[in-house]
Amino acid sequence: MPLLVLAFLAFVGLGLPDPLPGTLWPEVGKAYGLPNAALGLVLAGLSLGYILAGLMAGRVILAIGIGGVLAASVAATAVAAFGHALAPPFTAFVALAVLAGLGGGAVDAALNAYSATHFSPRHLNWLHACWGIGATLGPAAATGLLAAGAGWQAGYAAAAVLLAALAAAFVATRRRWDDSPAPEPPRGGAIAALRHPLVRLQMAVFFVYTGLEVGAGQWAATVLTARGASAAEGAAAATLFWAGLAAARIAMGFVVDRIGPDRLLRLAMPAMLGAAALYASGFADLVALGLLAAALAPVYPTVMARTPARLGPLAVQAFGFQVASAMAGVAILPGLMGFAADLAGPGAVPVALFGLGLLLTWLIWRLPFTR
Repeated sequence: MPLLVLAFLAFVGLGLPDPLPGTLWPEVGKAYGLPNAALGLVLAGLSLGYILAGLMAGRVILAIGIGGVLAASVAATAVAAFGHALAPPFTAFVALAVLAGLGGGAVDAALNAYSATHFSPRHLNWLHACWGIGATLGPAAATGLLAAGAGWQAGYAAAAVLLAALAAAFVATRRRWDDSPAPEPPRGGAIAALRHPLVRLQMAVFFVYTGLEVGAGQWAATVLTARGASAAEGAAAATLFWAGLAAARIAMGFVVDRIGPDRLLRLAMPAMLGAAALYASGFADLVALGLLAAALAPVYPTVMARTPARLGPLAVQAFGFQVASAMAGVAILPGLMGFAADLAGPGAVPVALFGLGLLLTWLIWRLPFTR
């Protein structure tokens, strides 16, 4: 199997289990007799694992190679999903979420490290579109199983089977991922990377970007229902955002090499601000969300794609730090938007998104530009 095809499948697999905790929580919480707030413990466990994996990824890749990291990490996500399907005690359920986060974070960092040095920005956009496809298929499959009368465990079991098959493929191909000598670690290791101002700047980009992306998607239904939409319309709006993000990344893959990755990023920022302003105004919400998703779509994959050229030997460490920063943004910024919504109403969320959009634009324009 060509490694590019396996990488596409891996990103689909990476997206499959990510939305399951929230999608299945109404049934999981009922089974454990827990309030909705307990979902926060599961999500915190996932975030903790993801961040730890990102911080350690560079060192582990240098030690055992990208192939070894991919094989072990996908296997870890499969084990975590199988464990969840067994409905263990809730403390073990949370511990398995940490394991899932460790596996997912390591896969994310390793695949981005490999893809950015072996594939073009076009392929990076398509790879991250595959994550969106997985994030759409996972909840859809779990919902279908529930509708068919299966328990919530079936959703985790289905994801586990697919992840186990993917892990077997990585075990079989693990040596092919390390087709060149491992780079020499930069003098000073992780500390040297963190001292580099461009590493810190790109970490800030990923922190703000993922907070903006996930905040827009997660709060879309709440914002629209507060503006008079039905619950079904609000849910459809959230689905539109995630589907739009995946579709736009597929489309961006056809143009990024012609426009140039750095120019594409700078062109996307005014469009993103315009969409965020439209959303904050409360006019044409669905149009605004679709435009916002399209404008945000190239940021994550394109900045990842440019990392090796910008950072050289430091890129191995930087990939992990960027993944950790991205997950920290997911863990922190949408939650702060929730506090703003409680204090000032759901209309505060689009205003916060516009503010984050201004910050992201400033950060993007500070990145080095190559024609």
